[in-house]
Amino acid sequence: MSVLFGWVLPYIVLIVFLGGMIHRMLVWAHVPVPFKLTVFPSPDTTGGAVLDLAKEAVGFRSLWRGKKSLWFGAWLFHIALALVLIGHFVGITFLGHQFTLFGATPEQSERLSILFGTYAGAALLIGLVFLTIRRLASPTMRFISNFADYLVLVLLLGIIGSGMYMRFFNEVPYGAVRDYLAGLFTFRPVLPPDNQAFLFHFTLVELLLLYFPSSKLMHACGLFFSRWLITRPYERQVILK
Repeated sequence: MSVLFGWVLPYIVLIVFLGGMIHRMLVWAHVPVPFKLTVFPSPDTTGGAVLDLAKEAVGFRSLWRGKKSLWFGAWLFHIALALVLIGHFVGITFLGHQFTLFGATPEQSERLSILFGTYAGAALLIGLVFLTIRRLASPTMRFISNFADYLVLVLLLGIIGSGMYMRFFNEVPYGAVRDYLAGLFTFRPVLPPDNQAFLFHFTLVELLLLYFPSSKLMHACGLFFSRWLITRPYERQVILK
């Protein structure tokens, strides 16, 4: 069982996830656009269009203009998610000693890593709970929601909840996680950490990644495609009579 979930399933998940992502983006890229979709006023340069896209991705500007009551919860969730993902990568890579690069001692770095990770995880959970309550409380949202929408919420709640549980009650050493992940990436797999909470957390992440390419979560990539179509600059032609 450990070999199946610890060695075999991660490679299957990676293949399905990357293959599905590439396929969906290639489909989008080949959809014919018969006319310019740029909405004015729009940037006149490629740099301006990229900056506009970055503002949308980071600040959720369109959502702020359209529905301010939803903006904060959605923004909090997505920003916290980005911080958690970055924190996982950096913390596991440097074993919690990343702040030593800025002059902190190893002990101080570990405390700062735990502190920032806890705050980011709490913010992520608050944002997700807000979005869940909104979906359940709004008649309109309940009407347009299907089983897949609730499945994603359950998976995310399980992932975040198990992560916070490990943070407070059943911490897994950075070294054990790094050795396990490094073994997978170098095709020299080792057994995963002997921790039921970690295995539960990791399995839920794998399930979410398996479902990701065929779910509405692909809006994370679709944002860049759709936003570029309406902000990309093009030469304006002046018709002279």
